[in-house]
Amino acid sequence: MAQHVLLGRSTGEITTRPDMSGCTVQDHLKEIFDKVGVRSRPELVAELFLRHHLPRLARPPQATDGRPFSGERPPGPA
Repeated sequence: MAQHVLLGRSTGEITTRPDMSGCTVQDHLKEIFDKVGVRSRPELVAELFLRHHLPRLARPPQATDGRPFSGERPPGPA
């Protein structure tokens, strides 16, 4: 459910299954909001970004020698 919110989907877009109503989606979202400690979709997106994505930006991956990892192979013998 949170993935749908992160992708910007509306309640109507989330209710693609015939057994799921808009009320069910809202009930699930309220449970997620309570667990995360937020009150709205924008707050949920911001909180998940702060908890999970921002720490990765603060600590970029490093190569085995401690230099920032660029994803490219260092020059030298193959």
